[in-house]
Amino acid sequence: MKILFVSQWYSPEPDGRVSALAEGLAERGHEVVVITGFPNYPYGKIYEGYCMTWRQWEEINGVRVLRLPLFPDHSHSVIKRALNYLSFSLSLLLLAPWFIRKPDVIWSYTPFMALPTIWIHKLFRTPYVMEISDIWPDTIIDTGMLKGGFILQTMGMLASLAYKNAAAITVQNSGFKPYLTERGAKPEKVFIVENWADEKIYKPVAYNEKLAEKYNLHGKFNVVFAGNMGLAQGVDNIIAAAKLCRELPKLQFVFIGDGGCLLQAKNLVKKNGLRNVIFISRKPADEMPEFFAIADVLLVHLRDKPLFEITLPSKTQTYLACGRPILIAKRGADARILEKKGCALHCEPDNSEALAKSVKQLYKMTKEERNHMGQCGLDLYMTKYRKEILLGKMENVLMQASKY
Repeated sequence: MKILFVSQWYSPEPDGRVSALAEGLAERGHEVVVITGFPNYPYGKIYEGYCMTWRQWEEINGVRVLRLPLFPDHSHSVIKRALNYLSFSLSLLLLAPWFIRKPDVIWSYTPFMALPTIWIHKLFRTPYVMEISDIWPDTIIDTGMLKGGFILQTMGMLASLAYKNAAAITVQNSGFKPYLTERGAKPEKVFIVENWADEKIYKPVAYNEKLAEKYNLHGKFNVVFAGNMGLAQGVDNIIAAAKLCRELPKLQFVFIGDGGCLLQAKNLVKKNGLRNVIFISRKPADEMPEFFAIADVLLVHLRDKPLFEITLPSKTQTYLACGRPILIAKRGADARILEKKGCALHCEPDNSEALAKSVKQLYKMTKEERNHMGQCGLDLYMTKYRKEILLGKMENVLMQASKY
């Protein structure tokens, strides 16, 4: 198949599973072209080695990538964030048709790409599959970026239009279905394709004592939170839990990453005089397994919002693939299933006392008990979340959609 990917984010940005999916399909013999923006997420600045022009072609691991201009931003400013999304959509509408050939099927990432995706779909008379990782515009409301008004109404209308015109919609779990059908999607067009990890990178590795000493992690009980620190992650609640764990010797909370709430988190730590919280700057993906191997617990945390009940952050699969015990603070069936499978401890989100209590419970476990949790997680990953299994599911969806 000739597959066209439409995504504002792509490697070297942290892009969920977009680049892994594109490269996986290319490895299976499909001709894959990606239209994306110039890399700027999560910093809001163009990456070193790139210079914004009106177009740039490159090839990454067998995938042809066309980069189009956008307004780089990842701030809390509603206007700037809107310009970021709208500028890329405008580039897609005006420039993309001049540089691409008719594909057999289009794969589009998030309803933000609704208008340009529908335009390309109509122009080439090509069916499209839309990947939904969040429910828009509800997610923006739940994170507190916007409360209502014209922008949200417009986003809701565009999302509904995209759902109705899609040949298929892929989601990460069954909880998305009722939300999407309420907004115009046909239930028979919604397919579940869970997230996976890059297994070339994320796997169990040996403890690196030199790395642990370098970052003051050796000889400590490390509760590690890795990834984006934004409004949805509720880092202030994690800091509050750290405050309740101050009496535990050698226990520390370790944040690895960056995001819009990083400065707020650092200020909270300073304000409370906490010495059991440290911050490590964002690291390349291929370095993360060594940090995970040093972790005694890997933390997944989301705000207590209804929509987050159906969201399982993609970092969860990377944690499982690395065979480490998990503490998951979110509501939803997926969190309870992880606990039932023996690979995670589950607690209420946005509840610092519950989080601190769970951390203390893991702290009191033996190393063997925690290692057993990690092994259960790895076993679950290999049976349910392995890339080859899920890549095959996505390939089947695209093949069916191409005949739509």
